[in-house]
Amino acid sequence: MDLKKHLEALSKIKGYLGSGVFTSTGELLEGTSMISGIHQELAGAAINDTLLHAQEMTEDIGMGRADFLQIDSGMGVVLTRCYNIGDTHFHTILYLKKDGNVAMGKLLLKKAIEGLAGEF
Repeated sequence: MDLKKHLEALSKIKGYLGSGVFTSTGELLEGTSMISGIHQELAGAAINDTLLHAQEMTEDIGMGRADFLQIDSGMGVVLTRCYNIGDTHFHTILYLKKDGNVAMGKLLLKKAIEGLAGEF
């Protein structure tokens, strides 16, 4: 698997801080970080739990299963997507600075996930 090449496209986004691909249980498969403050292994586990809660909540309120989260923090923005089609299930996280291009991040994250799915 060459997961890193699919993550490299994300590094071109204005405000890029890092990205990672995780198993459906939150274990890091591949990741990059431009700053030392991002703890990829912890992020995977925490985001996995948050995504599961969001999926339960959206199903409970009749909105279907959530597959995308945006978390705004003091340092920046965390974008997370769940890919779960057939036997392929993984999570991808993109970290951006507060003034980063979030719209482009969403678009390129979706495109990267399509490429990543082919690696599994």
